[in-house]
Amino acid sequence: MKIHSNIFLLTGEWQDEGNRCILRYYGVSEEHGPIEILFDDQQPVFFITRGAQLPARYTHLRRKPLTLRNFDFLEVDALYFPTQKALLSAAKDLQKNGIPCYEADLRPERRYLMERYINAQAEISGEARQHARLMTVRNPRMKPAIFTPTLKSASLDIEIGVESNRLYSIGVEVRQGKQKHNEKVFMLGDAHPNAPAYLSFYADERSLLKAFLEWWQSADPDVLIGWQVINFDLRFLQQKCRDLGVLFTLGRANRLASLYKQSGGGLHADIPGRVVLDGPASLRRAFYTFEEYSLEFVAQQLLGVGKTITPGQDKIQEIESYFEQDKIKLAEYNLQDCRLVSDIFQTTGLIDLYLKRSQISGLLLNQVGMSVAAFDHFYLPRLHRKGFVAVNTRDVKPEGQAPGGYVMEPAPGIYEHVAVLDFKSLYPSIIRTFCIDPLSRLMASKDPIETPTGFRFSATEHILPAFIGDLMAQRAEAKQQGDSRLSQAIKILMNSFYGVMGSHGCRFYHPDLPAAITSTGQWLLKECRRYLEEKGYQVLYGDTDSLFVQLPTPDDQGANLAELLNDHITEKLAEFRVTSHLEIEYEKLYHKFVLPLARSSSGGARKRYVGLIGDVQNPQLELVGMEYVRSDWTQLAKDFQYELYLRVLTGQPYREWICGMVKQLLKGELDQKLVYHKRLRKPVDEYTRHVSPQVRAARMLGKPVRRVSYLQTVQGATPLELHPTNIDYQHYIDKQLRPVADALLGLLNTSFDEIVYSGQLSLF
Repeated sequence: MKIHSNIFLLTGEWQDEGNRCILRYYGVSEEHGPIEILFDDQQPVFFITRGAQLPARYTHLRRKPLTLRNFDFLEVDALYFPTQKALLSAAKDLQKNGIPCYEADLRPERRYLMERYINAQAEISGEARQHARLMTVRNPRMKPAIFTPTLKSASLDIEIGVESNRLYSIGVEVRQGKQKHNEKVFMLGDAHPNAPAYLSFYADERSLLKAFLEWWQSADPDVLIGWQVINFDLRFLQQKCRDLGVLFTLGRANRLASLYKQSGGGLHADIPGRVVLDGPASLRRAFYTFEEYSLEFVAQQLLGVGKTITPGQDKIQEIESYFEQDKIKLAEYNLQDCRLVSDIFQTTGLIDLYLKRSQISGLLLNQVGMSVAAFDHFYLPRLHRKGFVAVNTRDVKPEGQAPGGYVMEPAPGIYEHVAVLDFKSLYPSIIRTFCIDPLSRLMASKDPIETPTGFRFSATEHILPAFIGDLMAQRAEAKQQGDSRLSQAIKILMNSFYGVMGSHGCRFYHPDLPAAITSTGQWLLKECRRYLEEKGYQVLYGDTDSLFVQLPTPDDQGANLAELLNDHITEKLAEFRVTSHLEIEYEKLYHKFVLPLARSSSGGARKRYVGLIGDVQNPQLELVGMEYVRSDWTQLAKDFQYELYLRVLTGQPYREWICGMVKQLLKGELDQKLVYHKRLRKPVDEYTRHVSPQVRAARMLGKPVRRVSYLQTVQGATPLELHPTNIDYQHYIDKQLRPVADALLGLLNTSFDEIVYSGQLSLF
């Protein structure tokens, strides 16, 4: 049958079959559901210089002269291969023989999409055949399109016997967009007459696994979600399938799923036709931050509900008890975890955000977050049309290091009427203003322009600046239409460009690119400071793209100040023969503002400040870089810091209050706020040189942990599980209260010790 349809691509791969390379994509369409797209008429290709003499064993390959050059301006030819494995073998062999190969490390399924400007969405037309639940189209015509699907997600969670290593149950909850679609629990054990409809029982693990995998194919989700689902659930299921001789067929059309280690050390799940999104990792990539990333904690923070087994209970013992005595309760617990993950993804809009990022960056859903690959996807095809090819990533030569953002020396003190002025998208705007990109650096002799710090680029031969302009326009439209996910997706992509061009893992890396961007940013901040001080304003602090300016009166003059600066920058940059795309925005006005003292010196602390904002009846504090927003400080320190700054900035008494806090601490009335929560970056036994309190506490547990909660006692750090007593209150005074207080009290010409130990506390 013939089909003509818009599809959204989920996954892509290459596979050699016989003497040809097959490109395989899986996607979803509105009319036909899941679709498999096969191309067997594409030959993998890389480039070599025109003068390169190939060994005789390669002379049978098709070699085509092109009107393309490398970055040394040498003409290149295309070299075509029947299979991708043949390409990889030849590239390795030629490199050993001193023949450079260009773009030989680019995967063919990615090259196919990028060269056609396909950003995960496509219009296809061709001959198709239906097989079971999957429609297959071979060698269709494919071109860019716009299509946003409603994906089907499946939240997966398993329960196991820790000692026995048995698989007790598999829970799954399926949703189509926001609509609940199906839920199921597969349980090991004898059937129960009162079991709910979603619960099925199986006599052994093998039959349980086979029933689950068969059901999975019929449920046919597009996205698999879970909590630590790759490192725990999928890893366990894969190993269990191996042990029991069951094929791990989580992929579409019963294709095998596989797990493999990434370069960073973590596991990656490859499930053909389906995308895996792990909860904690997905939240981090969306810039959510939590003190801890357990499902219970995040669910309580985002949803206000948690698991059916509370943190205070012994989870392992409780699960064992449920399995032996009440499998229905175990099923409820299992399914509740699935529901919580689905609710978290729905509340945060993570799947929708991933869709938007895929549509903007061009990367398929299982690649979103790979910023270097996203840069390749956009830049390479446009570079080819400009007449150039790029090097392999491994051939990049690391050189130097770019300067960072400019951080002014803070002037410690307590101030009134402080306006915050921000450069809007500073680094992307600098790239756009000075035409900074790999091609313009290469072609700098053609219509040259120069940054304020002496880096030269071409005013006419460039690619990235126009793309940033398009993205900014799209983001402005997204904001106007209230599409926060699209706005965030565009912001993430734009902000990645600086980091990518400064990364040695990018084929377009050159030290001049990041250096030109950051040094121009430094120049801009310094020039703004100079101009404002010339006008009589005091600039208290500045960091990368922000300025903190004291206003002479409480009247809101920040907007006028931003307008003055924009006019000045536009006029100043005209001296460099460029049109300014930089914009300074007035963000907010702090009624009171504190730049605290640094602990180790009499100067101010960088990247740390507190501002009082809001109306008089409902003042609020904003704390940046302070202990209050850090997960490694106790609740005691956080509460103490917030209340102390609020009291000082709103004119409330604070001396007696500080003394009262210390008295409460010493009486044991604040013990619940003294817990340290610390994460371990590696297994406990790998810490050999510096043994921190959290490592000592973790060792006392006698079991592998990656996170430990402990109290500081007279005997040292002791984990909560051991019910510590004899708390070292002096430790909390010295390490939690005093440093927090003195950063502010020093600005008031007093100190924590002067207040607490001056005879006001009868305890001393």
